[in-house]
Amino acid sequence: MSGYKLFYFPGRGGAEKCRLAFAAAKIDYEDVRVPSEEWPKEKASGRPPLGQMPFIVTPEGKTLAQSGTIMKYICKKGGLSPADVFDEAIADMISDGVTDLFPPLIKMHFEKDETKKEELKKEFFGTTLPARLEKFEALLKNRNEGKDFFLGEKLTYADIIFFDFCNSFLSKGEKTVPEQLEKFPPLVQLYNRVLSVPEINEWVNKRPKTEM
Repeated sequence: MSGYKLFYFPGRGGAEKCRLAFAAAKIDYEDVRVPSEEWPKEKASGRPPLGQMPFIVTPEGKTLAQSGTIMKYICKKGGLSPADVFDEAIADMISDGVTDLFPPLIKMHFEKDETKKEELKKEFFGTTLPARLEKFEALLKNRNEGKDFFLGEKLTYADIIFFDFCNSFLSKGEKTVPEQLEKFPPLVQLYNRVLSVPEINEWVNKRPKTEM
């Protein structure tokens, strides 16, 4: 029986939080990077459950798609999910709160009109992102004054998805703390706390360097 296989394009993108989860959970997997020109054939095979990537194939041959779902599944298998039902709901709320930030980012990225793009950047980085970071900071400080992870002493998928957003999309994959966090010291500490998890740090150091 083979191990897990994670299928995605040759980049961080939507699969990176799954890779970080695999690393933190200490679960071995094969990181299958499908070139764009090979994707139509893979899609036509019917193996991707929703006809998109990322998706995983489990050791039993089962398939699962949607990056957030995969990440949570891995974390649950690896003991990185909150044990309390309400805490799990808080982790889901934070995860969904991070996911909310992607549509304006994507819209900004693909905007061709430079004037409009600058307006979108100003709105996102000047209003949307700081407002959401303020809420994340408050949630973090609810537990031990922000000196631990979002849900306490234990790393969960809420921390992983927050770190991935900051690292992949704000710091462009570099280990440096994104400048957007500088006004929120507890979030800076959280970013460094997640990066200091040995397995996550090892993965970030050795992963392929890609633009996105």
